[in-house]
Amino acid sequence: FTSTRDSVFLPTTMPAKTATLPKIVAPPAVVDSTTIIKPKSKAPNMTPKNTGLVMNCYALRRRMKAARVGKFIRPASAVYMGAVMEYLMAEVLELAGNCARDNKKKTIKPRHIMMAVEMDDELKPLFSDANVILPGGGVVPGIHSCLVKKVDPDTFKGWSRQNLSAKAGVGAKE
Repeated sequence: FTSTRDSVFLPTTMPAKTATLPKIVAPPAVVDSTTIIKPKSKAPNMTPKNTGLVMNCYALRRRMKAARVGKFIRPASAVYMGAVMEYLMAEVLELAGNCARDNKKKTIKPRHIMMAVEMDDELKPLFSDANVILPGGGVVPGIHSCLVKKVDPDTFKGWSRQNLSAKAGVGAKE
């Protein structure tokens, strides 16, 4: 029996688990002797010029990756998500602007956004299902029917509305 310390290990190279193919870079195409055309880049081109969106699709894709939405986020999915978000944002801002104008204000405040969402039949379920809370939005105006008092002839309406002299018997017509 010999110790492992005494034995000398010779470095051996193990074959790679997966064979890596050498990357072949296409040489630039030459049209004329003076003009050189570079090969097309394979990086996703999500610039506003190409997508036609205002939102930054690069940042949106980065946030989707950080949120672990999926294993791999395709550039087209980030562009699609940006288009949907931009449409919803434009819709909400248009309604909020109308609400601000109705209240004779020139600035859209969180209250106007809240009122616009609550008054719209399509946006209200979307926001309520997602449990969206708008800070500074306030509450929806209205009193629940169970909280409203029933008005009967016997309901006390206040001293100013009572005919006190008629109840006392003074000036009562019989």
